[in-house]
Amino acid sequence: MQFPDDKYIQREFDSIDKGKTGRISTADFRSLVFDNESLQGFRSAAIDKYISELSDNTGWITFEQFKKFMRAETSNFDNPIVIAELKEAFNEVDSNKDGLISQREARHGITLCGERIPGFCFDDMRERFDDNGDGLLSFDEFLNNLKKTVQD
Repeated sequence: MQFPDDKYIQREFDSIDKGKTGRISTADFRSLVFDNESLQGFRSAAIDKYISELSDNTGWITFEQFKKFMRAETSNFDNPIVIAELKEAFNEVDSNKDGLISQREARHGITLCGERIPGFCFDDMRERFDDNGDGLLSFDEFLNNLKKTVQD
C-alpha cells in the first residue's frame, strides 16, 4: 500500500486545525474518521476506544498522532483500530462477560453472523482456535488464530 507523504498529511491536518493550534479536537477527528470510507464498517465503540488511545485520553489529536492514523493499514491485524473492532466483536459474543468464549457462546456468535456450521466442522474449528485445550477461547487465542487463518 502506498502511504500518503508528510506534505499531504500536513495539508489534511491543517484543513481541520482551523485555529492553527497544532492539535485538533477528538470530536473533529471522530467526524473525519466516520467520513473515511475504509472505516465505515467499524463499530462506533471501537472507533471511540481507538481515538481515546490515540489521543492518550487528552481530548486532542496532535499532528504526529494524526500522521500515525493516516499511515495505518486498516486491513492489518496489528492496527489498533482493527484490534479494538475485534475486541468489540469478541465482547459481544462473550455473553457472561468473563473474558472467555465458551462453546455455547461461540455457537451463538456464529449464528448471530448468519452462519450455520455442522457439528463436526464446529468441533474442528474450536480445536484449532483453542490453543491451550481448556475448551474456552481467550481474546489472545481468537486474535492469534484469526491472523493465522487470514495468512493461510
